[in-house]
Amino acid sequence: MTQHGPGAPEDLDRSWGAVGVSLLTAAFVLALLALVGADLLWLVALGDDVRRTGSVPDGVPFAVAPSDGWPPVLLVAEVVLSVLHGPGLSALLLWHFLTVLATLAVVAVDARRRGASDRSTALALGALLLGGISVFAVVRLQTFSLLPFALVLLLVRSQHVRPGRGIWWAPVLVAVWGNLHGSVLLGVCVVGAYLLLSRLSRRPAETILVGLATLAALFVNPATWRTGEYYLGVMQNEAAAQGEGLWAAPNLSDPFDLLMIAAAVVLGAFALRRRLPLWEYVALAGLLVATVVAARNGIWLLLLLTAPAAAGRAPSRTATPGDPDVPPALGRPSARATVVCLVGAVAAGALLLQRTHALSEDDERFAAQVAQAAPGQVVLAPEPVVESLAVHGTKVWLSNPLDAFEPADQRAYLDFMAGRPGMATAVAASGAVLVREGSAADERMAGLSDFDVTELDGSWLIYVRT
Repeated sequence: MTQHGPGAPEDLDRSWGAVGVSLLTAAFVLALLALVGADLLWLVALGDDVRRTGSVPDGVPFAVAPSDGWPPVLLVAEVVLSVLHGPGLSALLLWHFLTVLATLAVVAVDARRRGASDRSTALALGALLLGGISVFAVVRLQTFSLLPFALVLLLVRSQHVRPGRGIWWAPVLVAVWGNLHGSVLLGVCVVGAYLLLSRLSRRPAETILVGLATLAALFVNPATWRTGEYYLGVMQNEAAAQGEGLWAAPNLSDPFDLLMIAAAVVLGAFALRRRLPLWEYVALAGLLVATVVAARNGIWLLLLLTAPAAAGRAPSRTATPGDPDVPPALGRPSARATVVCLVGAVAAGALLLQRTHALSEDDERFAAQVAQAAPGQVVLAPEPVVESLAVHGTKVWLSNPLDAFEPADQRAYLDFMAGRPGMATAVAASGAVLVREGSAADERMAGLSDFDVTELDGSWLIYVRT
């Protein structure tokens, strides 16, 4: 094998076979498990409204609870998802499928650039897939952040080794990402840690300019100067304050959270076997705190750990300033391996489309049942089904984005989701209430005399005001 200077390993692993098998495994896992979750279809409904009216709505037009003045930061994401949803849920799932595979591929390249072997990279990707399965197998708005976060890590790690003008891609990435998902704030924090702790002392003037440009890029969206108001609302919404739903802390009784924690421990153990740059330790500490606060942030911790964990078993090639031997030559997959991976990915994608076509039909049929049972009524329904109803034209009382609404209405909706007494406010404002049979909300609705109940598919009940 070719050597790459003093200290380079004698037998640099240039193969990609194990990584290819890992990516194919991920493709078939996604094809079999991927589902649409909460925090996605509300953007489709908003995007549909934008495309239909040709204007930016004031608030959330498909919900009757007051939401005037909500900043339209994610307008681009809304329109993109509306277009993707045109053919049905299958197109959204295919977009998610391709995004996850692209993210895993970028992480693999990042690991190999650190000197990780083919096998160790594949094993690290397997741990990432298992630990992040609740994110990789469920399509949410968060999908928009997977690839940008991986690209930011790849960018700043390469710049840590060889600082150059490529760092100016950071504000470009942030400007695009900020129109798609709020996790861009974590990406900015990672970039900031690198700029302050790795680059500032070597190239101060350029670093300050890049930092200012990256912060300014957060405001390159339709909300412009109101962007800060949007993010403040997101972080102060009632679900975040109460630690509920997507803002819940890790739960040791949740198998998905246990998988995430186990993967983080394993990846962290291997990553910390070698000395990391200071900025990576700081980013690691920040994401660890974020994960303790909300389990949904665990995916960013896993993505940060995967590349250094894969390289943890290799001879030391820690990226240090001025090291001309890093990144090493990566090699390239053989033509046969490339063909096998492409054919396998196409087969997995076809399986996904076949499976999700039925999901799309079920989604439309259920929305039609609700509309027939409660014609013209404002419907109170739980996540994620409420977002599907909104997409199909049903007027709902409240839905995601939760932070768009008044705090009192947010609390009433969360009480409805949990079946608590406070749901009475939400019920009083609605003409029909959709609940799961046997749920806490169903038990409370059964005690009300001014509603008629109708059974729907899938153990759903709809209470219609008489």
